[in-house]
Amino acid sequence: MRPTLIVVTAHPDDEAFGFGGTLARYGWQRVRTVLVTLTDGAAGQTGGLVPQANLAARRQAELYHSARILGVSHVEQWGAPDGALNTVPPESLVARLLALFRAERPAVIATFGPEGGGNQHPDHQAASALVTAAWRRWREDAPQTRLAYITVAPSVAEQSDIPYSHAHVRVDISAALAVKRAAFYAHRTQKGDRAYYEAYQQAQGPFEWFHLVDETPPARWNDLFTNLPVQPKEAPITFLAEESE
Repeated sequence: MRPTLIVVTAHPDDEAFGFGGTLARYGWQRVRTVLVTLTDGAAGQTGGLVPQANLAARRQAELYHSARILGVSHVEQWGAPDGALNTVPPESLVARLLALFRAERPAVIATFGPEGGGNQHPDHQAASALVTAAWRRWREDAPQTRLAYITVAPSVAEQSDIPYSHAHVRVDISAALAVKRAAFYAHRTQKGDRAYYEAYQQAQGPFEWFHLVDETPPARWNDLFTNLPVQPKEAPITFLAEESE
């Protein structure tokens, strides 16, 4: 049985910035990867490329371009208002997420932590709350489905005032770093954030870090699917970061 990973983000570019290496890696390992972007991205930067009124359409095109680079199996953009996700009746979005979970039957769901990432964006915080609520309902039917919050390297968390979730899983994305960068750079309207992206990724090392909700592994894991009934296939390429330790 082919496992499924669902990643739920707030904005176009979140999928590449935070989760891009993980999406690419597990896609290479024959995991079905499903991406849901909750907002239309209309409140972001234009990069001087389009009028603000046309930004949502441009960012949707960039989102699909990024997803193709990352090899995402299925993409949905739900079009909630950018910067105002918390104004959408939560029950409607929770119900829609729950319907998606029932249709896709994911082994792992990943989203933001409750702090909302490094910029503590309200849309990221809202996405975390929505996904967590839907997962708790879904778990009544599928108790082994795992929820993972993207977080940061412990060394970063220790030096930050942001209440990041503790990292339980460190996914080696060393072989996917160039793909991740290309996916983020596909969001050309957001080119003003490229230096921020480079600094962020350098601080994380060749990894993406995750907190497991309602789980406490005995040691840090290197795979989001550890101890789950369905497993990814062996990667067809070599990931170097783990081997160098």
